[in-house]
Amino acid sequence: MNDIPLTPQCAEHLAAFTERLKVLRYSPATLACREQSLRRFFQWLGEKADVRDVTKQTVRDYQEYLLGRYTTHTVHVQIISLRRFFEHLEATDALLVNPCEGVPLPKLEDRLPRNVLTPGEARRIIDAPDTKTTKGIRDRAILETFYSTGIRLEEMSRLTVHDVDLSGYVRVNRGKGAKDRVVPLGVKAAECVREYLERVRIEWAKDNPDERALWLSWRWPHQPILKQVIAVMARHYAKAAGLPKSVSPHVWRHTCATHLVSNGANIAYAQLLLGHRTLRTTQIYTRVSVPEVKVTHAQAHPRANETATPLESLPVKMRAPYHYKQP
Repeated sequence: MNDIPLTPQCAEHLAAFTERLKVLRYSPATLACREQSLRRFFQWLGEKADVRDVTKQTVRDYQEYLLGRYTTHTVHVQIISLRRFFEHLEATDALLVNPCEGVPLPKLEDRLPRNVLTPGEARRIIDAPDTKTTKGIRDRAILETFYSTGIRLEEMSRLTVHDVDLSGYVRVNRGKGAKDRVVPLGVKAAECVREYLERVRIEWAKDNPDERALWLSWRWPHQPILKQVIAVMARHYAKAAGLPKSVSPHVWRHTCATHLVSNGANIAYAQLLLGHRTLRTTQIYTRVSVPEVKVTHAQAHPRANETATPLESLPVKMRAPYHYKQP
């Protein structure tokens, strides 16, 4: 789709909507997602786009257009942005009727997380940084924090020194949906963060004592680390550990949740830890752990490994389903 300029009307409404989201303290990632989604919609409408001409049928046609090109999850995000935008226009009296009202969202397919790490793989990656260097100490602290807390990349990059309680907690400010939450920090992760603060960050922050960002760049003048750098770092250590799979920061989030649930954590606890809006989102991790349960059953159950009688060797009358007859 060609990148055409927005009409003055659309540009004005988009700016007002974005400003409203900022007032509500939505994260930069959410703001960018909303703006991108709406720009795509305006460009689909064409050069003479006018929000007053948008009807329910327009929204339905646009949804069909998206479904022919993107996954249902992507379409879901796009239409949600459209809903919020037109709700804003209706609330500010820019429109009398919300055209998204009554238009159902596409049904989401249940997607299982991909590339979830095993405990052994997680350990190999965490052990990959060279902790004889200051950069290695920082990187290991970041990896341990990812694995322990399951926080998002955006949340990790925004942590400050005031957000970490080394007794075992991390405060996540303005998480997804502009919500704050407090998550536990494991003992090992807390030890690694303490070492980073006492041996590394205190030296890096000497030239800028007012800097409050937790994670600093190892290069002078030690500015706050960018989230893109953290993402590259996570993938780098996966390769250094010899793992063929791609390991993004979000893989650590899935891994943390999967390992918690697999080891008996309450699903509601996992929901609070991850900051999910609904329990339905968290429930995918109960299904991720099913293969592990199957393996455990095969290893531990006394009759799991016994050789079954082949169906072909049974008499014909025994192959059919058995129907119980009342005496």
